[in-house]
Amino acid sequence: MKIKSNRGVIALEFLLVFPMILAIIYGAAGYGVLFYNKYQMQVAVDRAASAVFSLDRREHNTFADNAVAYSSEVLTVLSGRLPAAAADHLATRECGVVNHGGVQLLECVLVADAGDSSFMPQVRFAGIGAFPPMPSQLTARSAIAF
Repeated sequence: MKIKSNRGVIALEFLLVFPMILAIIYGAAGYGVLFYNKYQMQVAVDRAASAVFSLDRREHNTFADNAVAYSSEVLTVLSGRLPAAAADHLATRECGVVNHGGVQLLECVLVADAGDSSFMPQVRFAGIGAFPPMPSQLTARSAIAF
């Protein structure tokens, strides 16, 4: 004789485990997109900062000013090619000369600020908050000595 007390156990396990698996997959996809956006921002500032190496110092009397202007132009072009999730939230896009221990550095910075929204759609739960938790700001910075 079969005991039928185990009926529905698999369905109950599915109902308990499936939301957690779905949340893990959604969180992984969300962070994957976030890291991709951060990577693309970092590539843009690295290329903008290193663009100064294509300039000839002998052709410019005020090389630092020309280097900043050229890197800023390159950063403007490259930031226009960023993924929409990062490009739509850009708050800061600048290159400038900073002194660090007596060494002049050309520093390019991109800051994407999500503000009240988020970089990715989030699910909001009462009492728990937004899932997956996302940062409100992405920053990419690159500096070179010239």
